[in-house]
Amino acid sequence: MRRFNVDELAVRRLCNSHPAFLSLCEDYATACCALERWQNDEAKAADYRSVIEELEREISSFLTGSAPIDGPSPAYSTNGPKRSH
Repeated sequence: MRRFNVDELAVRRLCNSHPAFLSLCEDYATACCALERWQNDEAKAADYRSVIEELEREISSFLTGSAPIDGPSPAYSTNGPKRSH
């Protein structure tokens, strides 16, 4: 969460009180790890960079209070990044 320049305690409180925010953070961490793993595969790396950018926007919106989150992010699932066609 260093990317977002927020207080770690505040993030922990949000994770504890808002399951949707916790889900976003978990998805973000998973996508970042996957990006590191797939750096040598440009197609997969590009997919994960796109997912990470979308998750960053969602997390930023949540942190600023500009967009309430109702459920887990549609950008990422356990099957990998969601591709838009």
